[in-house]
Parts: sequence; structure tokens; C-alpha cells
Amino acid sequence: MRCSKDVLIFHCVWLLMASTASADEPLRLTRDGRQKSSPVFRNRGQEVVYVDFADRSLFQLRKLVIADGSNEKLHAESAAAEFEPTWSGDGECYSYLKLRGVLSISIVVRDKQGTILNEIMPGGGFNGYRSPALSPDHSRLVFSYGERGAQQIYSAKLNGEERRTLSESAGINNWPSYSPDGQSIVFGSSRDGNFEIYCMKADGSNTRRLTENPFQDIRPRFSPDGRRIAFTSHRDGNAEIYVMNKDGSELRRITDNDERDDYAEWHPDGQQLVIVSERGGEHDLYMVKLDTAH
Repeated sequence: MRCSKDVLIFHCVWLLMASTASADEPLRLTRDGRQKSSPVFRNRGQEVVYVDFADRSLFQLRKLVIADGSNEKLHAESAAAEFEPTWSGDGECYSYLKLRGVLSISIVVRDKQGTILNEIMPGGGFNGYRSPALSPDHSRLVFSYGERGAQQIYSAKLNGEERRTLSESAGINNWPSYSPDGQSIVFGSSRDGNFEIYCMKADGSNTRRLTENPFQDIRPRFSPDGRRIAFTSHRDGNAEIYVMNKDGSELRRITDNDERDDYAEWHPDGQQLVIVSERGGEHDLYMVKLDTAH
């Protein structure tokens, strides 16, 4: 089996960094300790884009290059708060949320060079989108949106046209994530009293509940091969990362930390996750290898 040069470089960097840490410990990628959220890989796993809480009033997107640890704003020109980034599976475009005013949040779509393609505006008043996700071929966008007394999941073209309602239930439906083949969407919903993980077809049909416990399960993400789902759960007392098969079977706890572990995202190799972990009151990005995790 032949490996690409990029994959070989990544694994060499991984081995060099991991040699200074315990095999049982996640690898720390950032060290500023500021609050963070929503890390996503890009450029075949060589970079991580994430939300940095620069101060209490500003969320900014930052880009971390894993090989050398360099870190910079993703959009140097932006003065607005930006958060919840997501990339299409083919790498051709990405989207994120932009704060336009008090509780007024739009979805911005850019191509891989950073050129703005579209901005989907929210309705009037205190209104905004949540949790955008691009289909693998970047033909459509799904998102969570509050309308008519409930927060549902919708699908639309990248310019916001041809909007379709995918969920119709009580409670809050949030954090949609496409499967790699674009045929399914996994998401979290409080329709049955507390947040659980559900899966449906990309057209909103055949909704199935995957988890069942009295504490919240949130932020699910499909693995690159579509066979597993990573998510955050409070079922063991605090926020930890878990992985299960796509049908909800073979649940496995991945992290074991007295403080918070959250926002899991799969590396393209399917063997690692990047997470936001709180340790000693500091919040940083860590890489977790599934074959050595607890």
C-alpha cells in the first residue's frame, strides 16, 4: 500500500511530538489556555481550524499548522465574531457563522481560496442560524434554525435557496453532520426530554434514535469511513468523548478526565480525534489516538 507524502509527513510529525508525552495521554496542540470550540481538520489533516475566544466579546477563527505549531487568524481582515466552521468533504468550500448584531447570526460560505460565495441572512429581530454542515460534494448545506416555536434542521443550496425542512419535532434539533457518502445526517435532539443522538436520511426520512440515557448526548460526528460516530456525553458525570458504531452499538468511552472533554472531530485517517480539553482550568486542543485511549 502506497502512502501519500502528506500522510507520511503528518505521521512523522506525530511520532516526534508524541515521543515527549505518555502513550496514554492525549497530545496537546495549543498552550494558551483560552476557551476554544469547534475544531475541524483541513488540508488533509495538516491543519486545524477552530474557534478561539479572544475575549469575552469576540470569537475568531484561527488556523493551527500541526507540523510547526504556527497559529494565525483564518480571516485576517475580519472584525466580526465568527464561529462553528465546517468544511465540505471534497475540500472545495467551507462555511461558518457570523455575528451581525445582537443575536443575529448569518451563514457565510467561502471557496477553498477564501473568496466569499454567499452569505445567508437570518430573519428579522433576535434570530440566527446554528451548526452549519456542508454535504460532501458541497451541493447543499444543512443547519439548525429556530422557527415557529421549535429549533429544527433544514437543508438548502449554498445560496440559501430551495430550503427544505428535515426535522419536525418538539424541542431542539441541533449539530447536524453528514455521513461521508452524503446519504445520512446524524444530529442531536431533545425531542424525547433530553438530548440524544439521532440519525436520518439526508432527505429527513427514516429518523432513528441511537442513544438512550438520562444525561445529554450532543455534537455527533461521523468517522471518515462512515462506520462510527463520535460525540460528547455527560453520562458518566462530566463531559467526555465517546465513540459508537453508526447503529448505536459498541459504545466506547474515549477520554477519562476530571474536567471537560468536548467538540470531538475525526482526523482524516480515522484513528485520531482532535478535541477541546479542559485541564487545570485551561482549555486547549488535544489529539487523541483511539488505539491508546482509555
